[in-house]
Amino acid sequence: MYFVGREKEIGQIRESLEEGRNVIISGKYGMGRTSLVQHIADTMKGQWRFVFVDFSKTPGSVCNHLLAELFPMHAFDREHLKYKPSRFRIATLAIQDNRKHAIVLDNISKLSAQKINLIRYLTWENRFQFVSIVESFLVKEGLFRLRVWMNPSTFISLHRLSELSVAQFFRQLSKEQHLGWPEKQIKNLAEVTGGYPLRMKEIALREVERKRQLQEMGVEHLIGVH
Repeated sequence: MYFVGREKEIGQIRESLEEGRNVIISGKYGMGRTSLVQHIADTMKGQWRFVFVDFSKTPGSVCNHLLAELFPMHAFDREHLKYKPSRFRIATLAIQDNRKHAIVLDNISKLSAQKINLIRYLTWENRFQFVSIVESFLVKEGLFRLRVWMNPSTFISLHRLSELSVAQFFRQLSKEQHLGWPEKQIKNLAEVTGGYPLRMKEIALREVERKRQLQEMGVEHLIGVH
């Protein structure tokens, strides 16, 4: 998906990781926090590997997922491995992939004492870089404790995109997908999104799918399929 309006944030995230700092990204639902990190992961995959994990799940589930992603060559029974032994393996086992690793802790909405302890354990050895994606409603105390254990870190708060940036997105989409949108339609679509990247994505996918269906209908008409 074509990214616009996030050039500053993309630069901050890349620079922070390259300089050894962790990143904390905050914002309301629909701001495209996870999509932004996925985009950066794609652009940096030559030297970095990003491992995404849903941090709203239990610490045991988080560790099982990390074990499966980081050490697929090991045959131990992850499903029945207890929490502390799995946590220990994440911190000590040799990783065969020689790229730098960034662990993305997605969906941080509540930080229990056990989850804070897991973050503290994983960050202690400085083995990984971390990108934490936090919900805007995470309590201040939780965010403060996260920042303590993610230090040094860069904090980025994502806001709605400007109407100019959204119009640029739809203009580029129209060009690449040969949609032929007039400028008035582009501006109307930009207004409808309210500057929310998720809404932009939904509209883009809908319009591209609509074009595909119309093309298929046209082909069926030409060959006499009813």
